[in-house]
Amino acid sequence: MAKPSGITLCEHTQNVMSEGTMLAEQNSFTCKKYKETAGKDLARRLEIICQYHDKGKEKSEKWQAACQKDYEAFLLWKLKNGEGSFKDYSKKEEKEAGKNIRNAGVRHEFYSLKINTTMPLPLQAAIAAHHGKLGFAYEERWEKEGMIDFWKKFRIESCRVIEQCSLEERAKIHYEFAGPRGLLQLADHRASAKEDGDFVPELTSFEYTFPHPTKRGVQQLIQEYRQEDLLLIRAPTGAGKTDASLLWASLQIENKRAERLVIAMPTRFTSNALAINIAESLSDTGLYHSSAWFVKFQEQIENRLIEKREADKIHEFARLLQTPITVCTIDHLLMALTLTREDHHLITFNLANACLVIDEADFYDDFTQANILVLLEILRYWKVPILIMSASLPESVLPSYNNIGYKIDKIVEDTSDNQRNRFEIKDIIEYSELSEIENLLEMCIEKGTAIIYANTVDKAILFYDWFTEKGVKPILYHSRFTEPHKKDKEQELIDALGKDAWKNNCAKGIAILTQIGEMSINISADIMISELCPIDRLTQRAGRLCRFDRLKIGQLYVLKPLKDGIFYPAPYGEYDRKNKCWIPCDALNKTAEIIEKTFYNADKLVNLINQVYEQNNTFSPKAINNARDLKEYFSLNWLINSKQMPNSDDTEINFWKSRNIDAQSTVFVQKPPTFFFHNYLEYQSWKIEYSIELPVYLIEKGRRQYMVDLMKIRYGDEIEQIYVVRDGFYQYEKGVSFAEGGNQL
Repeated sequence: MAKPSGITLCEHTQNVMSEGTMLAEQNSFTCKKYKETAGKDLARRLEIICQYHDKGKEKSEKWQAACQKDYEAFLLWKLKNGEGSFKDYSKKEEKEAGKNIRNAGVRHEFYSLKINTTMPLPLQAAIAAHHGKLGFAYEERWEKEGMIDFWKKFRIESCRVIEQCSLEERAKIHYEFAGPRGLLQLADHRASAKEDGDFVPELTSFEYTFPHPTKRGVQQLIQEYRQEDLLLIRAPTGAGKTDASLLWASLQIENKRAERLVIAMPTRFTSNALAINIAESLSDTGLYHSSAWFVKFQEQIENRLIEKREADKIHEFARLLQTPITVCTIDHLLMALTLTREDHHLITFNLANACLVIDEADFYDDFTQANILVLLEILRYWKVPILIMSASLPESVLPSYNNIGYKIDKIVEDTSDNQRNRFEIKDIIEYSELSEIENLLEMCIEKGTAIIYANTVDKAILFYDWFTEKGVKPILYHSRFTEPHKKDKEQELIDALGKDAWKNNCAKGIAILTQIGEMSINISADIMISELCPIDRLTQRAGRLCRFDRLKIGQLYVLKPLKDGIFYPAPYGEYDRKNKCWIPCDALNKTAEIIEKTFYNADKLVNLINQVYEQNNTFSPKAINNARDLKEYFSLNWLINSKQMPNSDDTEINFWKSRNIDAQSTVFVQKPPTFFFHNYLEYQSWKIEYSIELPVYLIEKGRRQYMVDLMKIRYGDEIEQIYVVRDGFYQYEKGVSFAEGGNQL
C-alpha cells in the first residue's frame, strides 16, 4: 500500500511518474537548459526518482503494517458512516486518521534510499528531501532510523562544495540538485492531490501577442536590444513599459532563452496593480505575496466563480513561480535565495529557467540595492535574461552591475518624449503644522481634484482629519487597511480620478496617499502636494500629474516637514535610538539641495536622479554585511536546509532582511469569530480578510495605551498568540488610528 486511503504503491508510483513525464514534456526548455548546464538528462532523472521515491514503503515492514492498520480503521469508519473519502475521514477524525503511520517512527523516504545505493547523489538528495526532511532540524531522525551513513554522505558533499567551490560553482551545483529535487516534490504533490479528488492547476505555456498596431519608443528599443543578458531601460511614466516587458519576455521565450516570465515589483501593492493590469489580456498570470490571495480570488469565490480550494492551489502555484507569468515582490525572490525552506529549491530552480523583469526599485534603500546585486550575480551564473526598467534609473548603477560580471556600457533610453514639460514645482515650503499650509489645502477644495502625498501614515491621517473638519470627504489610502478595504479604496480612487473619470469629464475628489500610491494606482490630478522624498520617488509621484492629458502641465507643491524646528525625514533614513532622532538618507538630503521652483521634463528629472545617485555603488557597512549574509545563506543551505524554517511570507530571518525597515507583525482589526480554527487554511482565510501589518514598536505602544490586546487562538494542534485592535481604533475611512488626545502614535 502507498496510503491509508487504499491507494496501492503501484498506482501511486505510476501516477507520480505520469506527472513527472508531463512536467518534463511541458518544460522542454528547462530540460534543454539542464542538459547544457549540468550535462544530464533531466527527464530521465525525473523518471528514475519518481519510480523509486516511495519504494521505502515496500522496504519497511513496519511502515507497511502501520499503513494497513490505518486503512482498516478507515474502512471501519466508512462502514459506520456510509460513503466518504479518506479526506472526509481526516477532517472528522483528525487524530485517528493516519495515526499508526505517525506513531510508527519510520520515514519511508529514508528507506527508499536503500533500494538503489548507486544512484547519483542529486537523485538521492531528491528522494531524501521530497517530504522536506533533508535538513539539520531532522539530523537526529536520520541517526535514530539507522541512516547515518546517508546523512554523512550528504554532509560531506555539502561541506565540500561550501569549502572548495566559488559562488559560481555553488550556483551551478545547486541548480543540478534543485531540478530533480523540486520537480519530484511537485509531481508527488500533484499526483496525491488528484488521488484525493482535489483540484490541480493546469500546466500552461507563456503566450502573448502584442496588442497594438504600432510599437512606441520603449517597445521598439526592446526589440533592438533583446539579446542583452542584462538590459537596462529608462523610460518616463506612461511610456508603455508593461507591454514592453511582455514583448521582451515573448522574445526571450521564442528565442529559447527562458521558459516563463517573472516580474518583480518593489512592493506587494504595486504587484497587485500590475497583475490585475496584465490579467486583463492574459488570464494565466500568477500573483504572489502575503496578501495576493485576497486581491486575486476573494471576489471570484464570493460570486461562486471558483472554489476556495482551487484558489489556494493556484496561489501556491504562483508562489512556486510555476505559472507562465508570475508577478511577485522582489522580497519573495530574495527570500528564496536563503534556501531556508524546502520549497525555496523549486522556486529558485523555476527562477533559473525564467526571464526576469525588475520593474522599478528603491534606490534610496541601500539594503535593497545590495541584495539585488547578490540576486543578479547568481542569476548571471544561471544565464537568466534580465530586464530592469524604470523612469528613475541612475547612471551610477552601471559600475555596480559590471563589478558582478555583466558587460553594460549604457542605459538604453526612450527619449521620444523627454523634452515635454510635465509639471512645475510651484513652491517648496517648510511647515510644522497644517495651519501653515491651509491656503494650499483650501486651493485643493476649490479645484475639486488633487493628490496629496504624505510620507507617513500618521501625517496622512492628519491631512484627512483637516479636510473632514471642513466638510470635505477625501479618499485616504495607506498600508494600514485590511485587504478587502484596500481593494475598495483602490476602486474608489479609480472611480474618482481614474482615466475614465477624466475622459468623461466627471473626475472629482481629493486623494491622500502614502508610498503605496506612488506606482500602483492609475489616477491623475492637475494639482499635487507632496512631502519631500528622494528624487526617484518624487518622479514617480509626479507621474500622476496630468497623466491622461499631454497638453497640460501639472502643478506640484513640495512640503518639507519639520519637527521641533528640525527637518523630519521619516521614513527616508534611519532612526537613531540612542539620540532618539531620525537621520535622513543621503538621497533625501541631496534631493532637498537640488530641487527648485521651475518646470520639469523627463530629461531634467533624469539629470537630477543622476546627481542624487552619483555614488550609488557605495553602500553602508550594514547593507554590505546584510548582502554578505544573503550569499552565506545561499552557500550554506545549498543542499541541506538549515534549522531555521521561516513562514512562507517572511522577508527576513535571524541574520538577514530584504530591506532596511522596522520589524513588522500581524495585527487583527477585530476579534476572531472563534478561538478554534479547524485547520491552518481556515485560519489563513480569516487572517487574509481581517489582518494588517504594523511595526512592532507601534504594536507595543498600542498595548501600553490599551488599544491592542493579546489573545490566543488554535488551529489544529497549534496554539498561536495574536494581536487584536480594540473596537474603535480601526475604521474603514482611516484604517488603524491609535490616537489619544489628538496625538497620533
